[in-house]
Amino acid sequence: MDGLRSLRADNAGPFTLDGTRTWILGRRRVAVIDPGPDVEDHVRAVVRSVAAADEVVIALTHGHPDHAGGVDALLAALRDRGDPGRPARGDGGVTVRVVGSGHAAARPLRAGDRVSTDAGQLVCIPTPGHTRDHVSYHHPDAGTLFAGDLVLGEGDTTWVAEYPGCVADYLGSLDRVQTLGLRTIHPTHGPVIHDPDATIERYRAHRIARIEAVRAVRVRQPDASFVEVYDEVYGEEVPGDVRAAAEASLRVLLHHVDTAPERG
Repeated sequence: MDGLRSLRADNAGPFTLDGTRTWILGRRRVAVIDPGPDVEDHVRAVVRSVAAADEVVIALTHGHPDHAGGVDALLAALRDRGDPGRPARGDGGVTVRVVGSGHAAARPLRAGDRVSTDAGQLVCIPTPGHTRDHVSYHHPDAGTLFAGDLVLGEGDTTWVAEYPGCVADYLGSLDRVQTLGLRTIHPTHGPVIHDPDATIERYRAHRIARIEAVRAVRVRQPDASFVEVYDEVYGEEVPGDVRAAAEASLRVLLHHVDTAPERG
């Protein structure tokens, strides 16, 4: 895609895979999608990548530190080039603004709101589930989605456990983006996805399998304790360093099953 590049932060881990990818679209009018963590080398790399820009929009998918932690440092670095919020002056100044969710400086976006770049427009798609205010950015001309943590570039699951009701929201978000007719997905973690439909189906199937596993325990052992349900659903498959995340996931799965038993 013309005008698109990415930078990967050195923050690999169980939830970030090989690190956070910051996607940068455009040359003079630029969108920086998820500036990443507050890591000095990464922020400097982003600043260098937008050095020719007159206008920069920092577009956030959500506020987790591995996605939005670098916003303040990036704003400070870009503001050293000019007075943000004022027209680009053509003498090194740059107009900077923040949109999306997860930062005090961000202007919230509604479904269908657009971010303009000189490489095409990005359309805001609400995709709650990973967080309540998670959004993705659709590039219709390229047939791609900048998906944040809706899906990852590897595997079949992302973290869905932040709030009661997030499981239903997440399944709805998968349904929503599957209607877009995507050719690719650019996640924030992991490589570009070239089989969007198959990937979305895989993530949906994983979540529904978890729901059905919890539902089966509820039917078989209505009085089972949380630990007993956990052992039945997860067994020994979860490494110790992510057990807390699995327990949080189980809590929202139980809420989903107990409050919406008729739904997938």
